[in-house]
Amino acid sequence: MTPLILALVALTQTTDIEREAAATILRQIDSLEARLKPTENAQRLAARADPARDRVLARVATFWSGELQGVSDWIGHHPEVGWHEFQAVDTLTALLRSYGFQIDTGVAGMPTAFVARWTSPAGGGGATGPTLGLIAEYDALRGTQGDFHGDQHNAQSPVAFAAARAVMEYMTQARVSGRIVIYGTPAEEVDPPAKGIMWRAGVFKGADILVRSHSTVETRRDRPGFGVCCLNIDAVKYTFTGRPAHQLSAWNGRNALEAAVQFYSAVDHLRSTWRSEHRVQGVIPEGGIAPNVVPDHTVVDYFIRFPDEVYLEHIARMMDDAAKGAAQMTETEVAVTRYGEYRDGITVSALEELFFAYAKKLGAPGLQEEKGRPAGYEETGWVSRDIPGVGISVRSSAFANHTYGMRDDNFADIGHKAFLLDAQLEAAVLFDFLTHPELRAAVKEEHGTLAGLQGRYLAALRRVYAPEIGADTALSKESRAEIRIPHVERPRP
Repeated sequence: MTPLILALVALTQTTDIEREAAATILRQIDSLEARLKPTENAQRLAARADPARDRVLARVATFWSGELQGVSDWIGHHPEVGWHEFQAVDTLTALLRSYGFQIDTGVAGMPTAFVARWTSPAGGGGATGPTLGLIAEYDALRGTQGDFHGDQHNAQSPVAFAAARAVMEYMTQARVSGRIVIYGTPAEEVDPPAKGIMWRAGVFKGADILVRSHSTVETRRDRPGFGVCCLNIDAVKYTFTGRPAHQLSAWNGRNALEAAVQFYSAVDHLRSTWRSEHRVQGVIPEGGIAPNVVPDHTVVDYFIRFPDEVYLEHIARMMDDAAKGAAQMTETEVAVTRYGEYRDGITVSALEELFFAYAKKLGAPGLQEEKGRPAGYEETGWVSRDIPGVGISVRSSAFANHTYGMRDDNFADIGHKAFLLDAQLEAAVLFDFLTHPELRAAVKEEHGTLAGLQGRYLAALRRVYAPEIGADTALSKESRAEIRIPHVERPRP
């Protein structure tokens, strides 16, 4: 293995097993990148003189300062957690209608999801030209002091709107054909994952590119590839059912809480048999009602994480067996519900390097030259396996994500300036994708090649793991994710 490949393997793969399985794949990724030259092409595009592009970026600033910064602040001061973002959606869709978008609400069966479409008047009513997609989020975090925007999702929709308005204005004036689609995606912070539901429903089909922004403490782009982020997750609930009885004659009942505690303890005892990179955290949100009644219903809720999805399945199967064992020893019953699945996505270097080149050009704060590990561009992974895209990340806070400090930075200079840069970077990427066919071709080729290599990588992982976990590399079909959209009543006005 060459020194370059060794360096790539060390930087992009997390575990020994990944490194063994990925060696050949990484050689092919390296060869692809050497041929496509994404860094050089991105720097060339960002450095060139282009008055039309510069006018677009200037218009982004106008739209942001004129209206959309205020919308971001308003959503930030009126936080709504996932599945309950009714005020935000009403506000955002009203704005989009005023801009000329056609709106579909309640998409994929989710009341606070929407899709907004605009078609350029050029090119025969949009029959030609690319479809530019933007992801817009607006849900808040749950916190002990109330709901709060400690992840700055309040800004993501206004950022996307500013970029979309500037690009659609250019398309209209320059008579450039194509479409702009804004995907309102709720409940990023709760399960089941809304983008996964929308992906399964085919909502994103037809998009040629997707862009998204997100709060961060640094400005960094990621390496090309897949399979190394923190987002291979199974969200699983284990529901134990027993039989109630009076505490004084507890032998007449079957204690579901004891089953849950036995299971919780068993998971802790299994940790020494799992590879150290696992992250398995659980809570018991439902443990009974009254101490003088034998609990007949309990729920244990786990997030099961591992750097690759193959070994994740192995851990999940062992946890299923532990739950069944706890139920058997306590003569209770257990139901296993996989209510959310997250899998790694695909990172396209052509778009990562383009965003980063513009971030440098525009003087973004917190620039980090070292590339991050491949992470896709949104949290479910499924979407970025299908559609190439990029997540714009400009340093927008001095505080870590999911903190009250990051919430406060929403309304400070550091947040406002970063959000404007987010919008300009989204617009720059979309403008170049729209106006440079060679960029579209490079993105399509890179994404398609990486998608094909990902399947081979997963197959290689299964082969390498085989001596350790044998045939135990897949869950049964009966235990796959059971996606149920929560029923939420809209508040009465």
